Amino acid sequence: MISIQEFKEAELDNFIDYLTEHLSENGKDGNTLFQPISREFGINVSQLRDKFKVGLIRSYGEPGWRKLWLAKNNQDEIVGHIDIRSYPDQNSSHRVLLGMGVESNHRRMGIGLQMLEYVIHYCDETDRINWLDLQVMSNNQKAINLYSKKGFMEVGKIDDMFRIDNVSFGSTSMTLDVS
Repeated sequence: MISIQEFKEAELDNFIDYLTEHLSENGKDGNTLFQPISREFGINVSQLRDKFKVGLIRSYGEPGWRKLWLAKNNQDEIVGHIDIRSYPDQNSSHRVLLGMGVESNHRRMGIGLQMLEYVIHYCDETDRINWLDLQVMSNNQKAINLYSKKGFMEVGKIDDMFRIDNVSFGSTSMTLDVS
């Protein structure tokens, strides 16, 4: 059984360990490249930690705020995450950006759908949030299918957005009206 729990500050180290492991699966051993991160340069763990730490201590409406939920199994291990965060422009405070991921050995079990439904409900109940936006690498068809299943509409594509390890990848923008 998987439960979705709001992140607590004391979980930062465990979350960063999980996220570092999750991102290390990016494009490896047959996994889809789901983040525009070069295998050559890898992950900067201290930047990752700072980005989340700073965003998570800020309140809604403050520049750079972020809200995070964790998917945990019966052993209280993190197996997935989903977060929403502000746009840098204060005039876009009615919109949030979505990010999410599930450990490779827990995919295809409905965890992504469960987390997405949880956050859609949260945004729907939060008067100040009207739109849930995301960017997904265009090659990640499984993720695009999941978002489409929950009503996200494709609003744009940028071909050749990223050049990762000398390979071109596109980006797809999607949005969901939660007002």
